[in-house]
Amino acid sequence: MAHFELHRSKINSSNAAGNDVKKIILGLLVSASALASSNKDVPTMSGKNGYVEPFQMFDNVYYIGDKWVSSYAIDTDNGLVIIDTLDYPYSRWIPINLKKLGLAGKPITHILVTHGHSDHVGGAQLLQEMYGSKVVMTKSAHNLAIQQSNKSKGDHAFLPPALDIEIKNDSSMVINGHEFKFYLTPGHTEGDFSLDFTVEDKGIEYRAFVVGGHSVDGKDPKMIDQFLSSMEKIRKISLQPPIVKVNLSNHPHKNYLFENRDKLSTRGNPFISETNFFMFLKQQEHLAKKKIKPL
Repeated sequence: MAHFELHRSKINSSNAAGNDVKKIILGLLVSASALASSNKDVPTMSGKNGYVEPFQMFDNVYYIGDKWVSSYAIDTDNGLVIIDTLDYPYSRWIPINLKKLGLAGKPITHILVTHGHSDHVGGAQLLQEMYGSKVVMTKSAHNLAIQQSNKSKGDHAFLPPALDIEIKNDSSMVINGHEFKFYLTPGHTEGDFSLDFTVEDKGIEYRAFVVGGHSVDGKDPKMIDQFLSSMEKIRKISLQPPIVKVNLSNHPHKNYLFENRDKLSTRGNPFISETNFFMFLKQQEHLAKKKIKPL
């Protein structure tokens, strides 16, 4: 009996090793195909054109965005989760950035799009087609993405992604062993969602937040009220222990991303700042209130 159990263990180990090899080979084939496709019509990768060298922010979080719009890669147990995808064609930089970071062999399993503006959804269909990723959005955000796609022209023309997973309400989803919490936070657009999840720094977990939409477009009183309500909702959620200490803003100037990047050192991680996050919420509320017309 002991001999049989040992033999079975060896078979299982052999099968597991074989499956791991298959996953690695498949990942390399997918990444090679993705890079070949992404290298077509790639915008010039220069600072003048908005290009930023990708970098690691946390043990499991990487910045792959550009000078104006943030995009993050979250490294999970079984692949990458991408948050927002830049404007097209600058989204073609994302697979190249992943290669620079040594992540090209990992599949992109999910793409989380915080709202439907082109600078956040512009590359979702491209990555979805390259990697077979599942796109996660609200229905309203997807409808807006279709509208933005129909208006896109020339070098910036893009296709809307297929909506694979619709966020209908405040909910939680485990993706590749990593929990992401979704909160409906309309105001910037009708279809915004915000994200709540953990990041790791030198093995220590911290709670991070991505506010799905910053500021209010226009002076529509309804949208301003929605936005202010969403900011208050986020504040209450964020104060629940453990308190949010990482602001993963979806625009880099909103969380002093490049200034903090330049301060990264072995002494500490400047992206870990409770003060930064709650000051950011106050700033967004202040900007929204300035648009309220006096009676």
